[in-house]
Order: sequence, then structure tokens, then C-alpha cells
Amino acid sequence: MKPVFIAVLLLAGCGLDNKQPTMNHEPLESALIVGSTESPDPVLAKVMALEKSGVVKDVVVQESFPVQIRLRAPKKVIDELNAMPRSGGLR
Repeated sequence: MKPVFIAVLLLAGCGLDNKQPTMNHEPLESALIVGSTESPDPVLAKVMALEKSGVVKDVVVQESFPVQIRLRAPKKVIDELNAMPRSGGLR
């Protein structure tokens, strides 16, 4: 009986944050996004927000300056991230 109760609690807890699952059916592409030399880095902040909302997947932030971010996302999102203005660094 205990395992069933625990499973029910876990399933019920999944909906407590009131986030709706993203129903984006666009294919995901892999990309390398170069950050900015600004502090805090607006590119990295945008990627983290997109990851939290479920738009971006498999985010890996490499220790470099500026940061390099490997991720999977729809092409439209990758293009938007690459179009963000940056100060310094490679492009």
C-alpha cells in the first residue's frame, strides 16, 4: 500500500508548479551558442530561462570566456539566440 501512496503523491506533485507542458513539435537541432563578455551574460540568462520553460534541451555550459553553450532547440530559437547583440567574444 505504501508504494502506491508514494506514487500518487509524486504524480500529484508534478502539477503543483502550475506550468503547462510545452507542446512544441518542431524538430530539435544541436547548436553551439557563444555568449557575451557582459556580466551578467544576457545570452546565458536567456538560455537558462528557455531551458526552464522547456523550449531548450540538453544545455551544457562550457567554462570559457565568453561562455560556449551547447544545446538542442528548434531552429527558430537557435536563430534568435545567435541574433542577440553581444559585446566582445567570438561569433
